[in-house]
Formats: sequence, structure tokens, C-alpha cells
Amino acid sequence: MKNSTFINRAKLFLFSFLAIFSSAFTFAQDSAVVKTTNVTTTATEEWHTNPTYWIIGGVVLIVIVAIVAMSGRKRND
Repeated sequence: MKNSTFINRAKLFLFSFLAIFSSAFTFAQDSAVVKTTNVTTTATEEWHTNPTYWIIGGVVLIVIVAIVAMSGRKRND
């Protein structure tokens, strides 16, 4: 019984990982249409455009989910 639960969780994790990876991969594609304009831009960057914050946020989210999953498992034993 425990082995099938582990296999189901492994399949769910693999599916989730592949879904997120394929989604990120498709958004990373270059656009075929390139428009050039003569607009002056400033050098300021919003925090949500920096990939470092997204990576750190993803790691924190994974850690929180792992902690919650481990705490639920200890109460059931």
C-alpha cells in the first residue's frame, strides 16, 4: 500500500515538473516579429522582471510545501 502511494506521488511530482519546465521553455522562445522604435528608456528595473526573485520565490515555496507535507506525515503515524 505504501509503495503505490509513493509511486503515485512520484508520478505527480514528475508530471508537475515537466508541466512547469515545458511552460517556462515555451515562454522563453524568441518572438518572430521585432519592432524597432526610437523611444528613450530609463535604466530602472521592476523587481518582478528579475529572474533571481522568481528562483528564490520558487525555492521558498518548495521548502514550505515540503515542511507542510512532512508535518502532516508525522501526525498520522
